[in-house]
Amino acid sequence: MQQEDLQNTVEDLETNKTEETEEIDNIDIKQEKIDVLEIVNKKNADLELVIEDLNRKLLIKAADIENLRKRHKGEIDKSHKYAISSFASDITIVAEQLFLAEGNMPKEEISKNDKVQNFADAIIMTKKELLKTLEKYQISRIYPLNQKFDHNFHEAISRVDDDGEENVVKQVVQAGYKISDRLIKSALVVVSTQKK
Repeated sequence: MQQEDLQNTVEDLETNKTEETEEIDNIDIKQEKIDVLEIVNKKNADLELVIEDLNRKLLIKAADIENLRKRHKGEIDKSHKYAISSFASDITIVAEQLFLAEGNMPKEEISKNDKVQNFADAIIMTKKELLKTLEKYQISRIYPLNQKFDHNFHEAISRVDDDGEENVVKQVVQAGYKISDRLIKSALVVVSTQKK
């Protein structure tokens, strides 16, 4: 019996040892799982930071691209709008020659001779058609007679004493022209000054 008890005790010890070993193994496995979970959570947090940073950079790049697109569109629109500036500057000389021709027509000769009348009418019609074409492309004539002097569109080449208001255009030596709001050629003018 004693041997039997001893045998039972040994078996109990082995069973306990096996159970303890299994518990230790289970604890080790649980600790490994916890360690792996901590590593995964840290990696996940790092990846979330990277994703957040990439999203921020993506938004910045998208905004930059949109701003660039808008700026280029504005530049292209401006380029289209003002592309004819050089041509317009040259063609306005022709327009001014037609104004000069109309202003210097001999009125008495026109009324006496049909051929001269037809010629005068042709000049006037040509001038009107040219002005319509210029207006179509937003080119407008600046003829500021009796208007307040504006240094943005007028160039004073002389001053004249006057009893009236100061800085009023009293004579237009040469008309100016502009495309939309951009000046092509300043109007050359004579401006009033107060008599002293």
